[in-house]
Amino acid sequence: MKQLALLFAFVAATSASAQQRTLTIRSFDANIVVDREGVVDVTETITAQFTGSWNGIYRSIPVEYRTPQGFSWTLKLDFVGATDAEGRALKVESSRERHYLKYKIWIPGAENVTRTIAIHYRAPNGLRFFEDHDELYWNVTGDEWDMPLNKVTAKVTLPPQSTGIRSAAFTGAYGSTTQDAKITTQDNVLFLTMNRDLGFREGATIVVGWDKGVVREPTDAEKLTNAAASNWPLFIPVAVLVGMVLLWRKVGRDPERVKSASPISRTSFIASCPAYEPRSMSALSTVGCIGPAPTRSRRAGPWLVSLPVRSSHSAGAGRLALEWVSPRCHSCWPESSAASSSCCLPGSCRRELSLVPACWRRCAASRSS
Repeated sequence: MKQLALLFAFVAATSASAQQRTLTIRSFDANIVVDREGVVDVTETITAQFTGSWNGIYRSIPVEYRTPQGFSWTLKLDFVGATDAEGRALKVESSRERHYLKYKIWIPGAENVTRTIAIHYRAPNGLRFFEDHDELYWNVTGDEWDMPLNKVTAKVTLPPQSTGIRSAAFTGAYGSTTQDAKITTQDNVLFLTMNRDLGFREGATIVVGWDKGVVREPTDAEKLTNAAASNWPLFIPVAVLVGMVLLWRKVGRDPERVKSASPISRTSFIASCPAYEPRSMSALSTVGCIGPAPTRSRRAGPWLVSLPVRSSHSAGAGRLALEWVSPRCHSCWPESSAASSSCCLPGSCRRELSLVPACWRRCAASRSS
């Protein structure tokens, strides 16, 4: 019974401690500066009230967007650093979570205290460029806060001599078009003030447009590079196709054929020395004419393979060279192939063809003469 009472007391103490551990963002102020090179410089000043023991806070910045054409657009962030109210640098750890860059900012002594920190970062591609105007579309607070934001303000500074300035603000959860913010403009500076506190997973977005010619627009090469970096998965099939074509050109292509001026065929075949042991002699009487027709080529195949082997015994060369010639000696071919013969062997092959039947050797001799 005593152990049960101790267990209930521990659970009650733990529940009370958990209820006392809260975090509230008392104020969130963003100072956004757009320079003539198109770089967006942002400094966020956040005042947080810690109840209980905490290690710090998380700041999730959305960096993945979708264009009207359905392509991805990735916001590049150059994180400069985080400091406390006295300007001392704070430890920061970054990670990627879905379409957000998540920064964990360590705040020493964050227990039952109110602390103010400053986060500084830059976005070199934070602007959008259209035919008639340039635009800043900026999610001021993000929409991943697990606690309310009591007071949200923002200041946007455009380059001097900016004209045609127009603006709008949207508040609420992701995708909301509610406009619960007030925007005032003084020359090239705009001020945003929320009319209410932001609740769980709510945020504020400001849109500012101005006439072209004030900010340098990226070149076509820079736009193409940014688009390729944001949509790199689309290029995987292209890379695979290029790689397969290069591989085919290196090891998959058929060898080039030697051209000849023969009226029968423009293709010459070269038989190399075989790298195997010679086999037994076989009759050549069934071999047909050596010609371009597919049926005759199949009958000539065994003879072509065996001839260099036989030649390696008789002449010591083990090599065969053939050349197409015009038909001039049909009468000397065997009766079985005389009707379909269309070529004769040249006299240059007589030494290698010592095993060819007598009538074929006479044919070659008559050709060479």
